[in-house]
Amino acid sequence: MREGDRWAVTEVSNQSTGYCPDTGSWSEVARALDEGLERPSGFTHEVVFRRCPGCQEHNIVREDDFVCVFCGSDLPETWNVDPTA
Repeated sequence: MREGDRWAVTEVSNQSTGYCPDTGSWSEVARALDEGLERPSGFTHEVVFRRCPGCQEHNIVREDDFVCVFCGSDLPETWNVDPTA
């Protein structure tokens, strides 16, 4: 959106069903946006992703319910989507 004589970003989310970035990735987003854009102070909509250790499916954690929607296994508290991690 345009604010005065500058462009501004008003909403930013980490929702990506391919990469599934952790909520802690905001600093990298902010660094990119600081190259000339006004921006919010953080993600305006944070999505918590976890990979199920049982069935390996990607999950979106809702309402702090760390249970796999596909197989019912417990999901880890820390981000684990990166297959090399």
